[in-house]
Amino acid sequence: MKKLFTAISALALAAGACIDSEPTGPTPDLPKLELSMIATIQTNAEAEYCRFVTVPETWVTQDSVAFTAGSHHVLIYQTPYESIPTQKLDGTPVDTSGVFDCSDGVTNGWRVTKVIGGSQNQSGASILSFPEGVGVRIGGVLLINGHYRNASDAALSAEVKVTFETTTLDQIEQEGDVLFLYNPLISVPANGTSRARWRCPVYQDIRITNAQSHMHARAVGYTAGVNDEAPFYVNNRWEGAPVQRYEDLIVKAGSKLDYHCDYRNTGGTPIYQGPRTSDEMCMLVASYYPAEQRTANCLDEAGTALGGEWIGQGTASCRQTLTCLEPAKTLREQTDCMLAASPAVSRESSDVMRCFLGAKDPKVQCAAQIQACSTR
Repeated sequence: MKKLFTAISALALAAGACIDSEPTGPTPDLPKLELSMIATIQTNAEAEYCRFVTVPETWVTQDSVAFTAGSHHVLIYQTPYESIPTQKLDGTPVDTSGVFDCSDGVTNGWRVTKVIGGSQNQSGASILSFPEGVGVRIGGVLLINGHYRNASDAALSAEVKVTFETTTLDQIEQEGDVLFLYNPLISVPANGTSRARWRCPVYQDIRITNAQSHMHARAVGYTAGVNDEAPFYVNNRWEGAPVQRYEDLIVKAGSKLDYHCDYRNTGGTPIYQGPRTSDEMCMLVASYYPAEQRTANCLDEAGTALGGEWIGQGTASCRQTLTCLEPAKTLREQTDCMLAASPAVSRESSDVMRCFLGAKDPKVQCAAQIQACSTR
């Protein structure tokens, strides 16, 4: 699952954390927390870099992000580290004293616990936004991550500034979080169209305060809704995706967040999910409260693996889908199998797919799912 999540990686930057001495904004008696970043992006380069920074423990209620044109997105992650790590989980040493290359993905080697802010728009609203009494607890080691593409014939000096509005524990009534749904099953055929659709479980009542889509250049449409109700978010732009704000968008426990991305590929090679602009993405990002980790990341009930249902766009039965999945060796092959499935067997085919993703011995560990799929 961690490798699937790496498609959210981004940017070549240098970062430093500081506290302003003259606080302003909605909490005038409290400082703002600023993360400053700068780097040089070489000519005709698409750069993905990261940096760890240490910040004091605090609560934040909203963020604002400003950056030089050319960034695809900037993200800030909370990590569980007590000090800045100097090697990946596999023991590979990395110089993390400043900017370092993370082209293989933020979560491919590094521990992160949640997204706490960021933006994909040079102008306009960013990710984090809560009403009075709601905030996100942050502190310790954060990971700054972003994505720049410099298509010009001159080097680009990239600057980023992330500002968090802070508050204190006594002002917090509920803990907020960022809904960060990333669908890894995307396949757009050469000179063709396709849809990536995911239906994710909601485990407790939540209130969504804003929402936005995230896609790449082949995207031509996007819709997000709850169950079979009218969508609460519709967008057909991959750049400058609007951030929609809500005053009273409540999603009940037991509901399903249902979102999809539509694509048109005019090129001669198929396109799959991935972090580069030459790949594709399909995400639903939103601020919501109260916090619930399984809901935030479309996890299963145990909170240990991806959950929800991938809705196929084909006619294959679950038995036929299983026959396709069993010899598949790569995520791309599995994706093509799943998208060829009939929507009528989305639950059974998704159960099999999730089990296959985490199983060392699928025939043994996924016997129950295989049996259920074989009857459909």
